[in-house]
Amino acid sequence: MFSEITNSLLKDPIRNISVLGFFENYPLEKVFQVGDSFLLLGESDHLWGYISSHSSSELTKIFEKYQIDARYFASVEDWMKPIISEDSEVEWELITLRYVLPDNHEIVPSSRKTCTLDTSLVDYIFNHSDYQAFTSKEYIKDQIERGVSAGIIEGNALVAWGLTHDDGALGFLHVLPEFRGKGYGKAITSSLIYEKKKENKPIFLNVEPNNINSINLVNKMGFVFDREISWVKIR
Repeated sequence: MFSEITNSLLKDPIRNISVLGFFENYPLEKVFQVGDSFLLLGESDHLWGYISSHSSSELTKIFEKYQIDARYFASVEDWMKPIISEDSEVEWELITLRYVLPDNHEIVPSSRKTCTLDTSLVDYIFNHSDYQAFTSKEYIKDQIERGVSAGIIEGNALVAWGLTHDDGALGFLHVLPEFRGKGYGKAITSSLIYEKKKENKPIFLNVEPNNINSINLVNKMGFVFDREISWVKIR
């Protein structure tokens, strides 16, 4: 079913980069369409709604016309928020800035040794996460099994790591406080990019607006700002 919609999404591949990535990894369960606007539902850790639309009137008609089962919405642009939450209360919202790496940008693999993560590290990664309210151990396990990952070991301890999200975005970048300022974040990001390039997949990530260190890092590495997007849960 998703292959029939792909041509429409590829008319604006950067705007739809998250939608395309998610439904490459998870089955499409429901489609709601008005005109050229789509609301696509699929399940990873939750039943997520992904929107592809340029039209507030078309998107409004989707929510007026259909009974939408999803309470979680991903990659939501600012103008979409009042439409998806018109009759509901927002329980939480995670605002991020999306950055995309141009296809022709070359990244040299890090000279620092990294390792692939395995599922025995799920509890450790979750317990050190700053986003426990937005994720789960089951989600982390699924992403380690499905996507690319990288970690740095010092002694016998994992001190820095990153993996990919359900839409293929690079994420979960974390360096233990005592190991920051040593280039570990750049090494992890370079390793993830290198592995994603082997898959010939678009490379993008999301950063919270107040995370200045990460914003500076991705700018230096050649990422280009695309747009502000949010993850939203509706009661």
